Amino acid sequence: MKEMSVLAPATSANVGPGYDIFAMTLQEPCDEIRVSLNDSGKVSIEAEGDAQNIPLDPNDNVAGLAVLELLKRKKIKKGVHIRIIKNMISGGGLGTTGASAGGCIFALDKLLKLNLSDNEKVDLARMGEIASGGSPHADNVAAALLGGFILVKSYYPIDVLRLEMPEFPLVLAVIKKSQRTTRGFITYEIGQEKLKEQMALCSRVIHAVHTKDIKEFGKAISVDHIAEPVRSAAIPEYQDVKRAVLRAGAYGFQISGGGSSVISVCDPELIDDVAAIMEKGFAGNENFVKVIKTRTSNLGVRISE
Repeated sequence: MKEMSVLAPATSANVGPGYDIFAMTLQEPCDEIRVSLNDSGKVSIEAEGDAQNIPLDPNDNVAGLAVLELLKRKKIKKGVHIRIIKNMISGGGLGTTGASAGGCIFALDKLLKLNLSDNEKVDLARMGEIASGGSPHADNVAAALLGGFILVKSYYPIDVLRLEMPEFPLVLAVIKKSQRTTRGFITYEIGQEKLKEQMALCSRVIHAVHTKDIKEFGKAISVDHIAEPVRSAAIPEYQDVKRAVLRAGAYGFQISGGGSSVISVCDPELIDDVAAIMEKGFAGNENFVKVIKTRTSNLGVRISE
C-alpha cells in the first residue's frame, strides 16, 4: 500500500483547568488527510477546502514538521505527499493542527508498517505543534490520535492516558483568533490559593469523567486561573455570554483549546437554547464564524472508508 486516507477529528484541549494536560475528542467536525509515499525523498503538501492560508512549506506546516521528524528518527528516505482536505476552521481552538499532525503520523505508521506505540505516535505528532504555537504540547494530538479523554501523565518522557469519555452534548461557538497565539502572554504566577484550587479542579474533572457526571464535569471545567483570564480578554463578549449560558441551565462553559472558540456542556434538551444564546451573544464579533452542535467522542483518527 502506498496511499491512505484518514479522518482526523476536532478536539478541545486544556478542558478547563487542565492546561496542556487535558483534551477531549469531538464527534464532529473532521478533516480528511490523504498521505501517499513516493521516491522523491521530499515532503510536499497541498490543502483544499477551508484551507485559510495554511502554509505549504513542510518546515512551517504542523503535518510537515511531524512527518519530517518521523522520517529523521526512523532514518527513512521515502518521499511523502500530504493532501489536507479542511472541513473545520483553522486558528480557532478546534485542534485542527493536532488533527493534521496526528492524521499523518497515523497513516505513515500504517503505510510504513512501523508498529509505533501510542506514546511514540503522540511524541512524533506533537513536534508539529511547534509550527503553530511554538510549543510541542501533546494534548491535542493525543486526543486526535486516540479519541476519548486524554490526560498527559508525563512530558519527560511523553506518557498519555486515554479514558473512555461519556457522550456529553456540546455547543461550540467557532471564533477565529484575532492573533496567532496568546501562549506567550500566559503567566503561571497565580498565587497559592488559586494554584490549590486549580489542582483540585483537575481532580474533579477526572472524577466526573470516571463517574459520567455531566453536571460535575461542567462545573469543574468552568473555572481556570491560568489560561482563561488571558484568552478571554481577546473575546470581548466572553464574560457576558458565559453568564447567560450558565444562567440558562448549561453545566459548563469554557474556552476551547487555545481559543478563541468557546465550548459549553449541557443536557440535550438545552442544546438549541444554548446555541441561540451564543449566536446572539457573539453576532457582533467580526471573528465569529458559526455555532456547532456536537458531542464528545471516543473515536480518534481512523481510516476513511
